[in-house]
Amino acid sequence: MGKEKWNRAGVILLAFVLLLTGNAGNVAAAQTPFQAAGNQKLELPLFPEGTEEPETSAAPAESQKPQVTPEPTEEPYDDISLVKVEDYTSTTLTLSWFSDGNNEGFHIYRKCKYDKDYKKLGSVKNHPFETHTYQDKKFKRGINFTYKIAAYRLDSNGKETEGASVKQSIKIEIPKVKLISASRSGSNAVLKWKKIAGASGYEIYQKNGSNAYKKVKTVKSGSAVSCKLPGVPTKSTVRFKVRAFVTYSGNSACGSYSEEKLIYSSMNQRIAKKFKQLQKLYPDGRYWNHVGKAKYNSTTTTNKPCMHSTYDDISTCNHYSCPNGILGFQCYGFAWKMSDLIFGRNAKIKNFKSFAKSKMGDVIRYSGHSVIIVEKHKNYIVAGECNYGNTCIIKWGRRIYKSELKNATYSTRY
Repeated sequence: MGKEKWNRAGVILLAFVLLLTGNAGNVAAAQTPFQAAGNQKLELPLFPEGTEEPETSAAPAESQKPQVTPEPTEEPYDDISLVKVEDYTSTTLTLSWFSDGNNEGFHIYRKCKYDKDYKKLGSVKNHPFETHTYQDKKFKRGINFTYKIAAYRLDSNGKETEGASVKQSIKIEIPKVKLISASRSGSNAVLKWKKIAGASGYEIYQKNGSNAYKKVKTVKSGSAVSCKLPGVPTKSTVRFKVRAFVTYSGNSACGSYSEEKLIYSSMNQRIAKKFKQLQKLYPDGRYWNHVGKAKYNSTTTTNKPCMHSTYDDISTCNHYSCPNGILGFQCYGFAWKMSDLIFGRNAKIKNFKSFAKSKMGDVIRYSGHSVIIVEKHKNYIVAGECNYGNTCIIKWGRRIYKSELKNATYSTRY
């Protein structure tokens, strides 16, 4: 019983010592009480087993290296402006644009209505603050192409991404064909024209008499400059037009029609031949007058104009006794002289007022001026004349439109 009390006293003494040394919190961690006998000195461990060491101040850390703030990364910026056609030919087109962006470069794409999607044509490296160009070497006139210029850049792994882009639609028209001639050999016609660079071929259109134009032949060669057409009517005037076309992905795009050329009925063919002879006898640009001539007749031409001081001064002008009994000076006499040389002096004369009824070889009097019809077209005539501009100059080939011939009088010898 005494031993039991002593042990209890020992426990109390241990708790008191621990309290003084700051380890009271570890009392509960002791597994068995300490025992002391007689005057044996009680030695206590400075740090009982299982207790934590007291915290001590940490050793001063090594001085840290100063951190360097990195340069700010340039924000991605794309810029494409001033897109335009720099130049083109029949088979190439050069685009140009300006950029001050910081991208790697540009991809160029192209599309038209015959394509399902854009096709990449090529790439151009970026040179900031400069004008860039790209040449499309498979360009074709007549096709409405849309070009897309897309900026691209590469990330640190070399992966490419596209940024801003612009689109520009461009169409260069196919030039109009120049139809040089149309001639007849019996029931065959031969057409000749000037080649169109880059064309895939030509379409030939024909109009018989008053009928509508109809396509009669397709020439599938861009280098062709003529064709022969059989079975052309011989009793009516026949007209022709030609246009060029290009092909793209199995589709065709056509240019504008040429000016029309005519071949005539057998009778009109003879008249046309006579007109060619008259144009040699009375050349374009000469003057139907007798300036500097002591003697003359109505066939006289010179290379000097009449110097008309007034409209009544006709002292150097030629004149002709017209089949209607009028002594015709200047334009009037010249037109009727040409009519007599074509149809004969004794051919009858009929007058009328209808432009639609007029024909090759008819004489027209309008607005104080007279001409003879060399060619008749739907809305205009081609004239032979003298004194247009009041100098007695001879002119072949001037067009006079239907709208200019209001109230005109037509005289025919047919």
